[in-house]
Amino acid sequence: MSHDLLVNLVASFLAFLFGWLTRNLFAYYRSSRPVARLWQINRRTPVTAVVGSAGERAALWESDALAAMSLRQGLARHLQIHTVTTIRSAAFNMASHAEENIVLIGGPAMNEVWQTFADRLNAPYRFRMSGNSYRIEAREGDGSFGKLRGPDGVVKDHALVILARNPFEPRSRLIMMAGCHFLATMAAPDIFSPSYARELNRRFDMSKPLALVLAVEDVGGYMPKPVIVAHAHFTQPPHA
Repeated sequence: MSHDLLVNLVASFLAFLFGWLTRNLFAYYRSSRPVARLWQINRRTPVTAVVGSAGERAALWESDALAAMSLRQGLARHLQIHTVTTIRSAAFNMASHAEENIVLIGGPAMNEVWQTFADRLNAPYRFRMSGNSYRIEAREGDGSFGKLRGPDGVVKDHALVILARNPFEPRSRLIMMAGCHFLATMAAPDIFSPSYARELNRRFDMSKPLALVLAVEDVGGYMPKPVIVAHAHFTQPPHA
C-alpha cells in the first residue's frame, strides 16, 4: 500500500510539474519572448530612461512621466527587469550613462538628449519645427505627420519611435519615442505590450534598426491602439 501511495504521489507531482512548465513556457513564448525581441536589452548594463525637462521647473512633463511608468512596469512584468533609472534630460550625464541601455522619452523641444543621439543614427524620420509646433518628417520624400483635429472633434496625434543600437555602445539598446504633442507620447509605449510586440515581430526584422510613425486618436477621451502609418528600416553609421 505504501509503495502504491508513493507511486501515486510521484505521478501527481510529475503531472503538476509538467503542467507548470507547460503553462510557463506558453506564457514566455506568448508574452515575454516577443517583448524581449523588441527590447533587446543588454542585461549587463543598466537601463536609464531620460524624460524631458519641463523648462526651469523641477517637475516632469506628465505625459513623459506616464510613458516612463508604463515602460518600467512592462520591463518588470515581462522581462523581470526591476531597476530602471529615470532622470530628467537636463540632469543626464554622458560620462555616466552614455553606454547604458537608453530610453529617450520626449522629443527635441523638451528633451535635450534627443538630438545628441538622433544626430548619430541617420534615422529616416526626424522632428522639424513647422510654425509653432513640431512635425515628424521623412528625410526623403514628402511624408509629414503632426497633430490635427477633424471636423468631428477627433484629435489625431503622431509619435516617432526608433528601435536601434546605442551609437556609443552597440551592445546596448537605444529606444527613442516622442509625440508631436503629449497625446502620442503617452500612447507610444503600447508597442511594448505582448500583443503589439507579436505584431511587430511578424511584420519586421527586429535585428535591424527600425523607425515607426504611429497615429494616435483621442475619440471623446478614448484612445484606440496606435496605428503604424509609416515605417522604415535603416542602417546605422559604424560605431566610432
